[in-house]
Amino acid sequence: MAPTSQAAPPLENATMRKVAWRLLPFVGLGYFFNALDRSNVAVAALTMNKSLGFTAAEYGLGAGAFFWSYVLFQVPSNVMLTKFGARRWLSAIMLAWGLCSGATALVTDVTSFVVVRFLLGIAEAGYFAGVTYFMTCWFPGRFRGRAMGVFFVFSAAAVSLGSPLSGTIVGLNGWLGLAGWQWIFLIEALPSVLLALCGPFILRDRPTQAPWLDNHESAWLEDALEREQAGKEGHAVPILRALRSRRLILLALGYLGNGFGVYGTVFFVPLIIKDLGFSNLATSWLAALPAALGVVGMILFSRSSDRTGERVWHVVVAMGIGAAGLLLTGMTIGSAPLELIGLCIAGFGIGADLPVFWNLPTAYLGAASAAAGIAVINSFGNLSGYLAPQLVGLLRDRTGNYGAAMLTCGTIMVVSAVLIRAAGVRVVEVPVGAVHG
Repeated sequence: MAPTSQAAPPLENATMRKVAWRLLPFVGLGYFFNALDRSNVAVAALTMNKSLGFTAAEYGLGAGAFFWSYVLFQVPSNVMLTKFGARRWLSAIMLAWGLCSGATALVTDVTSFVVVRFLLGIAEAGYFAGVTYFMTCWFPGRFRGRAMGVFFVFSAAAVSLGSPLSGTIVGLNGWLGLAGWQWIFLIEALPSVLLALCGPFILRDRPTQAPWLDNHESAWLEDALEREQAGKEGHAVPILRALRSRRLILLALGYLGNGFGVYGTVFFVPLIIKDLGFSNLATSWLAALPAALGVVGMILFSRSSDRTGERVWHVVVAMGIGAAGLLLTGMTIGSAPLELIGLCIAGFGIGADLPVFWNLPTAYLGAASAAAGIAVINSFGNLSGYLAPQLVGLLRDRTGNYGAAMLTCGTIMVVSAVLIRAAGVRVVEVPVGAVHG
């Protein structure tokens, strides 16, 4: 996380290196298990659906129920974070979602599946938006793209590594009288609970509260953050006016459409690959490929965006790549090599756009409106978490394959890229390494 320029001042270098190593591994691991505990249902579905008698549409209903509450509770959760502080609130969130995720092992029918996913959504609602706001309290804008890139890498790694991990755990089927899909939820929920217990000892709300920064380092960082906030156009804009702005509305709509690419694949990639005739174990490993390429995209695009200071076109181009992959997948249903190539291209593009996107709202929202604005965009955008699984499940049941669903999600992503470009966000950030403090 240190600037790449050799001329960067030692104080800036040392401070940002300490901040990155102290905070990013913890919040990143939190996001790893956050993503794992919400997405492991995709691998569990390979046997759970048959065991409980779920149709594709019923599975889509339960998978999407997570997002009913996820959308409703994000803004209240971020308000609570600003009241109680990240140290306590993020730790409490981790504990709550770990318990709810483990409880998914107890579902017996569609109703209980929907209820437990709804409760998981309440528990997880504030984590992503909370950490995104938390980043603005620790990372100046010119460092934030790479910080968000590292954060998102943990999420993509959860999908990439989690799929074969969950596929292996399914092999415990019958142990202690439990099905393999039940063991997935029980085992993978435990690390979230353990992280929650460590949170209060690792996190701090502001640089001045960090015992691992000396006085000069915390003073430099606080000053850099305050100067950045003072220069933002949203700094003096009331929260309600900022939330009604054309830019925020277009960004929210763009993020909503982008979510059709994210959630139209994350819950269905194993099922799409399974339809090609692969075994459950082979499916779980092949499903890891798109997410692994998403990690590559995140690293390349977030580093490039920080290096150049450009944000908007990085998002638009990445979304275009993701859309192209989905369209290719939809047009080549039945051809295993081409479908897999399409899914991998989609994974790369979707992964690449996510970390850079969150530099757009934070580029113009000041401290007074950042927490609420981030939560509103993420809440509205994550309506796709409910709509996309429903759409994909219904189209799969109606057509007998995933072709129409992938074509529809890809088209929605193209429209979303246009909306984000039309938002007209002007990001004026000095590239990393070009400022000497």
